[in-house]
Amino acid sequence: MARKITNGDIRNKERTKLKLISAVGEILRTEGYTKLGVNNIAKKAEVSKKLIYRYFDTVDNLIETYVRNKDYWMSIITIDKELVEQHKGNNGKDLPFYTLENLFHHLMANPETQKILLWGISEKSDLMSEINNQREELGSKLFAVIDPSFDKTDLDIRAVCALLLGGIYYLTLHANSLGGTVCEIDIKTEEGKNRIIKSLRNILIWTYEEGDIQKVEH
Repeated sequence: MARKITNGDIRNKERTKLKLISAVGEILRTEGYTKLGVNNIAKKAEVSKKLIYRYFDTVDNLIETYVRNKDYWMSIITIDKELVEQHKGNNGKDLPFYTLENLFHHLMANPETQKILLWGISEKSDLMSEINNQREELGSKLFAVIDPSFDKTDLDIRAVCALLLGGIYYLTLHANSLGGTVCEIDIKTEEGKNRIIKSLRNILIWTYEEGDIQKVEH
């Protein structure tokens, strides 16, 4: 007769899965993505490596579960329709700042997500390529809300956002890897963070204001 699955078994399974997922994050944070092997993950989680295959089928599925849970853009995908509805009334004027400011805070608060970012730009990976494609699909939905503000102008809001996005990525990676300052700004201090956020908002305000001016002149 098959063994009856109890609530205790379910709780133990969930605890073990959480331990394995947490171990992936700990290894990413302290050792880097190159150390994400099945033996190292099981040792860090203090469980048998057989449980990785039992609960996730493969170590790649375990790592994917962790990455999707932690990646900022993947979390937004779950609320993309709500986000679009919330911001489409004013052609998404607050949308670029909302997403980029939250990205900045997310990366600063979660060093392991910086490691995911570094992994994505350092090594070819089917998982990272798939996630990047999904990020781009999300971006297309968000830009569709923003685009009307720049019709009949020569402003390229995608290029502006790309530069701001790249700046956020570099600043947070630099702060985590090297520390110190960039352009004499230390983003690990509240003053430094506030200077970056204020300038991020100003750049986007100036872009939208220039768009409004060009529309009137057109």
